[in-house]
Amino acid sequence: MLRSLFGRGKKRPDPSNSPPETTIRDSQVGDVVVIQGLALEYDDAYFVVENVHRYWGNGVTWHELVVADGDRRVWLEWSDDGTELFITASDNRRPVSPETIGLTEEELMKLDEQHSIDSSVDIDGQRFFYRNSFEAFYFRDNRPDDGEGFYLWEFLSEDERTTLGVTKFEGMPFEAHFSEVIPPGNVTLYPGKRPEQRNR
Repeated sequence: MLRSLFGRGKKRPDPSNSPPETTIRDSQVGDVVVIQGLALEYDDAYFVVENVHRYWGNGVTWHELVVADGDRRVWLEWSDDGTELFITASDNRRPVSPETIGLTEEELMKLDEQHSIDSSVDIDGQRFFYRNSFEAFYFRDNRPDDGEGFYLWEFLSEDERTTLGVTKFEGMPFEAHFSEVIPPGNVTLYPGKRPEQRNR
C-alpha cells in the first residue's frame, strides 16, 4: 500500500496549491487529507488516501476513505444530502459483536420492525437513538459492479458526537462499529499524486 508522501522529513503540501472549493467530496486515491479534532496526535498528520469505497442504500450514496500516514490509518465516511456534508472518522475499524456492547440480535430485529426514530438503546451509559435500517450495497474501490449486499442499522448518540453502525453481510456475523462525528471544516483535502497523474 502507499506510504505517506508527506510523512516525517518529507515536503508537506502547500495550501496555496489547493483550490478553496476542494473538499472531501473531490477525494481520489493519492490525495492528502488533514484531520483536526479526531485526536491530538493526528492534528499535524498528513494522511494519503489509499482507497475510496462507495456505498448505496435507501436511495442514498455515501463514501468511505481509507487514509494512512505511515502505519497509522483512519477510516473516513462522508455523505451529502445536497444541503449538508456529514463526516465521521474512526482510527479503529476492528468490529465488535453487538452482544459485546449489550445489543442483541433480537433487539436489532425489533428496532427494524418498529422503524421509529424515537427508539433508543443504552450502551456503556450513553444513549444511542435509532436512525434507520435498510439493505445497502458495498462497492469496493468504487467499482461499477453490482456491489456486495448487506443489512445496516444506524444509530446516533444523544450528544450527536458518535455514530454506531451495525452490519450483517451474508454468511458473516453481525458487526458493530463506532465512529466520531467530525465537523466538515475540520477535514482539509489537498489534491496529490493521483494514479492518472503518475503515468504522464
